[in-house]
Amino acid sequence: MEPAEAFVLSRTKWIDSAVNEPEDFHQLVLEHYDREHLSLRRYVLFLGIDADTSQDVVQESFLRLYEHLRGAGDRTNLRAWLYRVAHNLARNRQTTAGFRRTDALSTLTGPTEPVAPVITAEQALLNRERDAALQLAMQALSPAQRECLALRAQGFKYREMADVLELSVSTVAENVQRGLEKLRKVL
Repeated sequence: MEPAEAFVLSRTKWIDSAVNEPEDFHQLVLEHYDREHLSLRRYVLFLGIDADTSQDVVQESFLRLYEHLRGAGDRTNLRAWLYRVAHNLARNRQTTAGFRRTDALSTLTGPTEPVAPVITAEQALLNRERDAALQLAMQALSPAQRECLALRAQGFKYREMADVLELSVSTVAENVQRGLEKLRKVL
């Protein structure tokens, strides 16, 4: 047996054992869950899904990630894949259940968010006014611009955003640029 054949054979055995190892799936899904569940939930809330349904969408997304990995699915850029699945699930929920407005994003808290210092009544009022102005400004944007800005706020690169939204990179860049310009004018 040639050395290259032995390498290919041993590599194939390693890949087969990794694919068939359920602990590998559990660990990978748990790592992504720990890293992404709060930001994924915020993104789904931002799409206009209520808090309870957003939690269901996030759970279903991670379940589909596990099934994707079990089916020997592609492991490259799982973060973008996960957001794409959540995006599609959220849109499906909106079309089947009718569009419902969601609570303010500021109501979502989690263990990774720092504890806020004590705020004065004046600071609280200013924060509410700023949040209301931002929500009004965001409503003035097109849905594509809102989605692009929401993903950008989550730290996605343009290529990843294009994968999630199934748009070209140039369309994503244009939506981000125009969305930011509109926000600057309004705010």
